[in-house]
Amino acid sequence: MNLRTQAPVRTLLSLTICSIPISMTMASTAMTDEAILKEVIVTASLGRNPLDVAQPTTVLSGDDLSRQLTGSLGETLSRQLGISSSYFGPAASRPVIRGLGGYRVQTLQDGLATLDVGSLSDDHATTIDPALSEQLEILKGPSTLLYGSGASGGLVNVVTRRIPARNPGELQGLAELRAGSAADELAGAASLSAPVGQAVVHAEGFKSQSRSIDIPASTMSKRLRDARLSAGEDTESSEGVIPNAFSDSHGGALGVAWLADLGSLGGASSRYETTYGIPSEATAFIAMRQDRYETRVEWRPTSWPRSVQFSGAYSDYTHTEYEAPGEPGTVFTQQAYELRLAADHRQGERVRGTFGTQVTHIDFVAAGDEAFVPPSVTTNIGIFILEETAIGGWTFSLGARGERQAIDADLAGVPQTGDTSANAAAGAIYKWTDTGTFALNITHTARHPQVTELYANGPHIAAQRFELGDATLDTETANTIDLSIRRDSDTWSWLLSAFYNDYRNFIFADPTGNTIEDLAEVQYRQAPATLFGYEAELWAPLYRSDSGLAIRLRVMSDYVRGTREGGQPLPQIPPLRVGVGLHIDWIDWHAEIDAIRGNTQNRTAINELATDDYVMLNADASYSFNAGGRWLLFLRGTNLLDDDARQHASALKDVVPLPGRSISAGARIEF
Repeated sequence: MNLRTQAPVRTLLSLTICSIPISMTMASTAMTDEAILKEVIVTASLGRNPLDVAQPTTVLSGDDLSRQLTGSLGETLSRQLGISSSYFGPAASRPVIRGLGGYRVQTLQDGLATLDVGSLSDDHATTIDPALSEQLEILKGPSTLLYGSGASGGLVNVVTRRIPARNPGELQGLAELRAGSAADELAGAASLSAPVGQAVVHAEGFKSQSRSIDIPASTMSKRLRDARLSAGEDTESSEGVIPNAFSDSHGGALGVAWLADLGSLGGASSRYETTYGIPSEATAFIAMRQDRYETRVEWRPTSWPRSVQFSGAYSDYTHTEYEAPGEPGTVFTQQAYELRLAADHRQGERVRGTFGTQVTHIDFVAAGDEAFVPPSVTTNIGIFILEETAIGGWTFSLGARGERQAIDADLAGVPQTGDTSANAAAGAIYKWTDTGTFALNITHTARHPQVTELYANGPHIAAQRFELGDATLDTETANTIDLSIRRDSDTWSWLLSAFYNDYRNFIFADPTGNTIEDLAEVQYRQAPATLFGYEAELWAPLYRSDSGLAIRLRVMSDYVRGTREGGQPLPQIPPLRVGVGLHIDWIDWHAEIDAIRGNTQNRTAINELATDDYVMLNADASYSFNAGGRWLLFLRGTNLLDDDARQHASALKDVVPLPGRSISAGARIEF
């Protein structure tokens, strides 16, 4: 094997939000205009409208995406229904979907894995800057059929313009500049697409930086402080600021595509570099770089199938974890590729589907005193098929995936492991009006345990724990049912979704209560477990005038409950959230104010501290106009009550709170 390879105001808001009946709170894919909604296509789900997807789906694009952008993918999406984040500071924050994250939530870029090491640990950033994305697609619940076991809890697909998919006919581009106060953030991004005959050339670049983060109180939570005082331990912490939470990122890409009636051929090369501090340590930081090369080929024959697509990505990734400037520690390197071949077909207007194969190969090495995971080579091969047919007002879908994973770890006495798994899904959608659907999705998923879960054995300083894997872990299997009913129109819009996941061998990081080398010991275990919950949202029209003034009310709520065998709660499950907001549109103006209350999370795993409730009050305003292109000027305020808020899904929740009050502003032009 080659291993190279305000308290009164806050209380009033809390009471107001909690007085909203849960039956009236509802998950947002909603857009106010039905015609606009129909232009949104979910590329990660057979290129369909969100209303026509059995799986709960959210698409964030256009001005909505610009207004909600932050420096990380996790925080950009954390206001969406059913989504929290693994907040590890402003640079490293991954989405947590319905209480699941890490190896169960796949992050894709244009339908292919990011091929970074973000899933390995919460302190590892993803190699994506969302500022230059065209849209963000979130599929909640298992998405293993098309994308493998890494999407057993859901996926986020970042759609970019790097390999052009259409010929604009003229020079097109965008530029954006934004700044924020909580961490002295400053970010800029720009891209250009130019037609050259039947080809289109694309170039893009970005640069962002931030400093230590302002917070309303102490880095240490009151609950952790009380626990340490009782144990006679040190309670020293920083007040008013999270030190060592800086970030400095930059990157760019070049792409080209040849586009014709019978198909297309394209490729892109990109680099992503970032240096960011580890908030849980005084001087430690990570310096990361990824070079990524992609290709996409599509053939559209005049007969069957409708199209054949081949796509591939190769990644050369490295990051070094420094104890302090000039003191390199652990070095992570990874060479990886993913290849995907799929054929789409359609028979008339009623039958359509896709089938294909996918190969992922990862050559991973960690070297240094804190290399808690051994070098390994992981190969995953999958074949899949998904078919759907329309009968009357119903659309039925049925699909299956077979997958083979092999791990060759450089660990004495550990032979190469291999396992085969099967996944299946069945769905039904009933369209009861032009704007309303009922959807049912039933899945059986299997997720292979990964290197960290199997072989971890050492200190993970950034996460402040000593991790121990279990080489005897079995394949994690689950049966899931998802029900949703939704309506989206230019008047009333609403969505109600309920889900139930029954796991046979759920793998989780269990705090044992012991310490090793002054770090909390965490043992990877598995046990039967269930996760269930709901997402709900209501958009109600309050006022609409002939002059174009429209005022809408949004009410939302989401909840997930996770329990392992024996009745013990699963760790790091987000609490109940409820929220209310007003959205105002008038000609070229948009304004909104919303408050979201996260409940106290008292339902905690053994040796896990509870997390106090919080209220996030946010507001923004934007104005668009044409002057040499379409401009968008925006102003946004977040956590306006300066509340001490913590993400329960974060491993660092008791030492790294969310940013305090922040005002950000920016401008974007598209031409």
